[in-house]
Amino acid sequence: MALTRFCQMHILSDNKQKLYKACNYAIKSPPTGPILCGKPILRSTVPSYCALHFQKAEKHVARALKKAGLNVSSTSKLAPKFHVVVAEYTRQIQNKRRAAQKALSENADMKEDISC
Repeated sequence: MALTRFCQMHILSDNKQKLYKACNYAIKSPPTGPILCGKPILRSTVPSYCALHFQKAEKHVARALKKAGLNVSSTSKLAPKFHVVVAEYTRQIQNKRRAAQKALSENADMKEDISC
């Protein structure tokens, strides 16, 4: 890493350095809390993602926009409003939660039938 005596894996261990921070991409989201990537990136980077996770985040946004009916590659269309992106993302999350809740209720019904 530039301007430091630590390697890339240990740059965040140096409490005196001010140039780098950890990537904030949530790799997993267990019930105990999200597990973050943690790779060092420049502090000035916005959003706080390493190059790999920035590409993944762009793909997720492009997929959400496509599902909302907005083609990102088309230059003739206007850029989507932020509320459209948020609404589509919220809809996707709600659909996943409904599917999980339905699976849990079906599982509980099966257990109830077995115990009777």
